[in-house]
Amino acid sequence: MVRRPRQAFPTATGGGEDKPATAARRAPMFAKGAASLDTAARSAAAEDRMYRNLALELIDPSPIRDRIDLTENLDTLKRSLEEDGQQIPILVRPKPGSERYEIVTGRRRLQAMRDLGRGTIQAFVRPMSDEEAFVAQGVENNARLETSFIERARTILSALEAGFSQTQVEKFLGVDQTMISRMKSIYTGLGEDLVLAIGPARGIGRRKWDRLLTLVRADGRAAAALASEVPAGIADSAERFEAFLGQMEDAAPAPAPKAEKPRRDPAPKDMSKPLSTTRKGRRLVIQTGEAVPAEFLDFVEACLPGLLHQFYDSAPGETEGD
Repeated sequence: MVRRPRQAFPTATGGGEDKPATAARRAPMFAKGAASLDTAARSAAAEDRMYRNLALELIDPSPIRDRIDLTENLDTLKRSLEEDGQQIPILVRPKPGSERYEIVTGRRRLQAMRDLGRGTIQAFVRPMSDEEAFVAQGVENNARLETSFIERARTILSALEAGFSQTQVEKFLGVDQTMISRMKSIYTGLGEDLVLAIGPARGIGRRKWDRLLTLVRADGRAAAALASEVPAGIADSAERFEAFLGQMEDAAPAPAPKAEKPRRDPAPKDMSKPLSTTRKGRRLVIQTGEAVPAEFLDFVEACLPGLLHQFYDSAPGETEGD
């Protein structure tokens, strides 16, 4: 027989045993904000205020991999669970066609209970769509601890791999599609092994991760092979990132000396009609006058790829800081 709890449990997103003492906060990553999860939790409570004791072995992980290190501050949580018991049920959703469940919120509580060797855990069970679970999971993370740049990149990649469209990810995370592409490129370029070796690196922004990716590509070795060179003895992951970035900077080959540019003849005095352009659809024709040397067209042709990158880099929508 299922009993009602003697005290009213907070919602799945409220405070509780897995909230760190000093949580760093940032603007919500999920566009729908905490109100979405609060509404979902209230709805769940209205439908059924009862909770169940579920066997840990029946609970599967979420396909959205956002947290990089579930063990962060886990010892404090485990002490709380041992001394006071579980005060807040986790939230799970039934997996269609089976007797198993998928964790939605409370993954650190679940991990702590596993580490403690417990067989069951208190859980609210609520049917949820993929979209509802995605939003709920992200809002819980933002409520408890600042989500780092690389964790958000990991969320984006795993959401795309789980079948969400780039448009859905943009809607739920409030990140424009240009930034989604960049974050995906950085994470896939570095790879899971190297990122996990570094850790969440809170406070390290896109530009430094982008610089690391450039150095890894220049190194020539597979990114996974570099994971063993990350200084594991440094406990703080942000400091670990900085140390590894410094190693890669030191190992990077010195840039080749720039070749001396050939001297050009001074520009002619008559530059009234140096060149003309004709554009038709997607075709642009440049015609130079006799006063312009033929090498100018070689110069323009060499500059075109850089101009294209400059065009995309200056596109509006950049939201990430350093």
